[in-house]
Amino acid sequence: MYVQPLLYTLIPVAAAALSGAVAAVRVPGEQATSAVQHLAAGVVFAAAAIELVPGVLHSAPLPAIIGFALGIVVMFALRHLSDAAERRAERRGLPLSIGLIVTIGIDFFIDGVVLGAGFTNDSQTGILLTIAITLEYLFVGLSVAATLPTRAPWALIALPTGLALFTIGGTALGVAMLTGASKPVTAAVLAFGAVVFMYLVTEELLVKAHEQGDTAFGSATFFVGFLCYLLIEQALAT
Repeated sequence: MYVQPLLYTLIPVAAAALSGAVAAVRVPGEQATSAVQHLAAGVVFAAAAIELVPGVLHSAPLPAIIGFALGIVVMFALRHLSDAAERRAERRGLPLSIGLIVTIGIDFFIDGVVLGAGFTNDSQTGILLTIAITLEYLFVGLSVAATLPTRAPWALIALPTGLALFTIGGTALGVAMLTGASKPVTAAVLAFGAVVFMYLVTEELLVKAHEQGDTAFGSATFFVGFLCYLLIEQALAT
């Protein structure tokens, strides 16, 4: 029951560790960072638009709508906490915001719950969500590592990896809660997850990507990411 989801969870954890290792060697340039962010945004958006939303609306429309609404409330509450943490860190002159790190940890834990819900729904959903979360962690890991005041390789790798470990706990909880759960309950959780993914795309990935500089190549990689997800889904379905 737990083995397959937890093994797949190790993939995004490894991606977070890899992002820290990359940052330890060299922080990517603005154009490369923007392209990666657009690519990740395309994959994550495709996961929500293709995999999560249509399925849950078809299986249980009302619980899905409730889960979607709850997701909106939770994600913007997390945004409020994150913004407040950043402002406090700036006022105190702190190089690293503990509140921001805690918020990222909560987000990673929620990702794990959604991933666990995906695997209890069916293996294909879980695998596709793993792909989307892996790309998310590559971006977030680079961003977290870049905020550290130290360039010590062990610290740059340890922080994003440690945060990604929350995903394992979230996945275990999601599997434990949702194994054998009714379709309405699973649909509500997956709809909640769709909001998490859409929020990541609209309020994090694309915003940060455009701050790095908007180019035609960078924007095109968004659609490349979407297409890649679509091709992977079709390959798994055959």
